[in-house]
Amino acid sequence: MNQRPLHPVTAEHIETYRRDGVVCLRQMFDAEWVEKLQAAAVEVAADPAAHGLTGPSHGAMISVSHLWHRPGIFRDFAFGSPAGEIVGRVIEADNVQMFHDHLFRKPPMSPSIMQWHADHLWPFTGTMIPNLWVALSPVNEENGRIEFVAGYHRFCIETGSRFGPAGDGTFRFPDFEAERGNPDFPFRFVTWDLQPGDAVLFHVDIPHYSKGNDSDVLARTGLAMRMIGDDAYWCPREGLMPVHGMDLMSQPDGEHPAPGELLPLIWQRPDDEPRAFTPRTAQAA
Repeated sequence: MNQRPLHPVTAEHIETYRRDGVVCLRQMFDAEWVEKLQAAAVEVAADPAAHGLTGPSHGAMISVSHLWHRPGIFRDFAFGSPAGEIVGRVIEADNVQMFHDHLFRKPPMSPSIMQWHADHLWPFTGTMIPNLWVALSPVNEENGRIEFVAGYHRFCIETGSRFGPAGDGTFRFPDFEAERGNPDFPFRFVTWDLQPGDAVLFHVDIPHYSKGNDSDVLARTGLAMRMIGDDAYWCPREGLMPVHGMDLMSQPDGEHPAPGELLPLIWQRPDDEPRAFTPRTAQAA
């Protein structure tokens, strides 16, 4: 099982993510990782509560998170795969910490639709708050590939527009479906067909959507890896997703979370490479 990316992270990947808030990364994980995770996904689907926490989207679709806390392939993947390095290099971080993982499996003919949303419920602010969605099955238009509004994350960051507990309670997304045919809409809709071992990296503030699975034979399975980089800071607010096993409201607002058992460091930029991240104090000076 590969510990380094099968293909290098390129300057084009970095620039695309910086501009669009989402980038497709082809064939970063080898067949052995995929096969073991596929088998584990079937086990999780058979008894979700025995493996992790089920969320609001669990039902017609398997939706189970915090799998990495238990010994097994999901923990091995968090610490032993190149996921942390891939994320760190694309987002230009020097340190990457694990937050949580989330398995999604839409079985054939599942009606489960994920309406347009962003993952605003993470208890962090900043720019280095990425989500690496690893394909464990073929993903296509029929079985529910994910669509994104490229570049919208920059609007959210620049204006402080976050809906829900992390925002002011008034912000709402526009009707993205109505904007699809609007030639004056300033953002692009992007999506990709994926093969097992491909991944899509996207920012926590980028809107995304997936329809139900219309295939009568092919499940759509993906493992989302949620991580934080150097430019991520505590946002202790009621209603936000806590770190499993930690009291969110006692965390220091605006400070970077210290690495530890619950937010472990899973990748560091090698010492012989120049630093990519400039701390806020240095930026201010």
